[in-house]
Amino acid sequence: MSDILVTGASGFIGKFLILALVKKGHRVFALFRKPTEQFPQLIAWLATKGVAEAQIVPIQGDLSVANVGISEENWQKMANVSVIYHSAAMFGWNLSEQQARQVNVKGVLELLTLAQQKLSLKQVVQVSGYMLTMTEHLQQLGIEGLAENANWSKIYQQVGVYEASKIEAHFAIKRLSTQLNIPLTVIHPATVIGDHQQGELASQQPFYQTLVDLMAGKLFAVPSGQGYRLPLVSVAYLTQFMANVIDYPQTINQEYVLADNSTPNLKQVLTVCAKAIAIKPPVLSIPIPVLKWVLASEFVAKKAGMSLEMLHFFRQESLATEATQQLANIMALPLPNLEHCLQQTAKFVARQSLVLAKAS
Repeated sequence: MSDILVTGASGFIGKFLILALVKKGHRVFALFRKPTEQFPQLIAWLATKGVAEAQIVPIQGDLSVANVGISEENWQKMANVSVIYHSAAMFGWNLSEQQARQVNVKGVLELLTLAQQKLSLKQVVQVSGYMLTMTEHLQQLGIEGLAENANWSKIYQQVGVYEASKIEAHFAIKRLSTQLNIPLTVIHPATVIGDHQQGELASQQPFYQTLVDLMAGKLFAVPSGQGYRLPLVSVAYLTQFMANVIDYPQTINQEYVLADNSTPNLKQVLTVCAKAIAIKPPVLSIPIPVLKWVLASEFVAKKAGMSLEMLHFFRQESLATEATQQLANIMALPLPNLEHCLQQTAKFVARQSLVLAKAS
């Protein structure tokens, strides 16, 4: 058993991670911006997963404010925390650079600096993203080594604010962990879909909105073709791997890509989802290069309800999941069947949409 701090505790990945950690017997300090509102919601959600009692302590904090909004009293409460899972991030297309940098870059650096001073820190597990594992992509952005000389203004313009802030944070955290001698493990998840049991997916997740658009008949044609695909991973597989990773000393200073490399192109993915809920699948594929050219116009992008930024996540490369698979085998953690996860996710989103329709 360990005392563990989880940031992003009210988020989709955060709450599934907390579920996995408390099932292993850990005491979790959960960071919330609004604990009086968000903590009861987490406890109620855990109850639906069969967790009636758990050692969870709510902590108020905010990565967008000075000293990350954590009081001295709460730092003292967390004195024995030995592991931090950092899963918090400001997500959205078309964010302002100042917003994203404050939370996704500056906030986490301040958190880790304070944590090294005030906690019994032995390991940090950072949630980054699969784009950060693509060497050629990073080189095209002018990123080498630990990105000490990267032209961030240019990178923010090239890939969009959200992705650029995640890239900048990744390298800034690696540099800081080396400087402060903090043992670091990095998790690079693909686009997250629902779990294999109930298919639960948060409405804020990009794939959820894609399924909503599919059900609304808005996806007659989808980005695809030429080997492009959107890599996927089940939230349960991701968070169970994360919860287990601290049990293995060999994970220190390592990075793991969490993705199902069998993910087909988006048209095939959405066809599986459409069949699961008996609706029409997409008919056409739009080549990614063509779509990038079209969406370069802000006016067209707005009218289409799409963002050029999102297209950077469609990749032709196979992801480097070998180290993950080897460790998952040691953990006895099998990769769930992707088609089944997609079917369950589609059914979950369809049920949620029906509930919302009845409520309105």
